[in-house]
Amino acid sequence: TRRSAHFHKPPTMAALAISQVSAGLLGALHLLFAFTHLSDPDGAITQMTGAKGATAIAKHCVAVIGVCHAVLGFLYAMFAKVKSEGIRKCSLAIWGSVFLPLCFYAQYAFPATGKAPTGMPPMDMPFPLLYFFAACVALGFAPIKPFKFKFPKAGKKSATAKTPSTATRKSTRTKKTK
Repeated sequence: TRRSAHFHKPPTMAALAISQVSAGLLGALHLLFAFTHLSDPDGAITQMTGAKGATAIAKHCVAVIGVCHAVLGFLYAMFAKVKSEGIRKCSLAIWGSVFLPLCFYAQYAFPATGKAPTGMPPMDMPFPLLYFFAACVALGFAPIKPFKFKFPKAGKKSATAKTPSTATRKSTRTKKTK
């Protein structure tokens, strides 16, 4: 058998764009909410409204919200891996211009507690969470250069002498003939 002369070399540099960080963070947050809404819809309702013993339809609606969070979570996890900066920023812009305003509308038009939020800016839950989500999306548009991570270069010469097996490997190979 013939040994290959190719040795795996790790990349010397990888870059991570800020929109990747933003999309990944947004995906993680949505997945967290998917887990909380799907694992215990009754507990999520109690946490949101303070009322215990939710109806079956209320639990169902919270579970459906959890499913929507799961879809968005996996979608944004995928967007974090997409190479196109434009696609990531477009998806973040859609989230910021559709999801966020509709969440604010729902909180005022159909408050979970029956009482619309007060104060400007409102600090009742879930508004602090929505502000954090919005900050994650805004981060994706920050004019920050990609982060560069340096990895140690493979194949650096060491101070120790080469062993006979590696020193003579190239000289002992036979050339392939046609």
